Amino acid sequence: MSLLKTMLPITIIATLFTSCNSIKTTTYWVNSIKVNCSSGAGKMQCLQVYKGVDVDKATWSTFYAPIEGFEFEFGSFQKIEVTETQLDPKDVPADASSIKYKLVKVLEKKQDPKMALNDIWTVTKINNSAIGKTRQIPGLEINISKMQVSGTDGCNNFTGDIKNITARNIEFGPIASTRKMCMDMTIPNAFNKALNASVSYKKEALSLTFFDTEGNETLTLKKID
Repeated sequence: MSLLKTMLPITIIATLFTSCNSIKTTTYWVNSIKVNCSSGAGKMQCLQVYKGVDVDKATWSTFYAPIEGFEFEFGSFQKIEVTETQLDPKDVPADASSIKYKLVKVLEKKQDPKMALNDIWTVTKINNSAIGKTRQIPGLEINISKMQVSGTDGCNNFTGDIKNITARNIEFGPIASTRKMCMDMTIPNAFNKALNASVSYKKEALSLTFFDTEGNETLTLKKID
């Protein structure tokens, strides 16, 4: 009995120690948009998180689990503090996260600057040369929520994905286009080449400018009212 009384407090302390070690607090940024993802439950939309400090230089990772108490806001970066509780494997359903995430508090909110690109634009310059009076005016629509770009090169319609976008840089995925041949393909060809070469951008008022890897202007566009 004496030995049992001695072991009981030790067992309780060990249990508490293990329990405390299974919970930790961490901080990370949540992206302003969700992404399509796949899990055991099928296709869904997932959060993206970044555990670094400078959100403008974030490399986002897909986050498959829910965060209890957290409310996603489209268009806003949110820096949050979260507890991570390691669950007992026998209590975790198949294909579910073995960690339970719970919001402690929102530390900071920041408007995502790339949301300013979420609009319909018409091209005014290609490679810093103004487009004259012509019916072949290229234009594009940038849809940040779907991470897609679409529009016309002045002859053919096109659509494609935006693979990545930050406060300064943009990376387009493969662009699919119709294959109509127009009488003059000068502007459509120049536009397509310029769009494919674009890797960064600058937004000022109602104007949007794309640049290549050397910092040369590829496309200048204006917002369509």
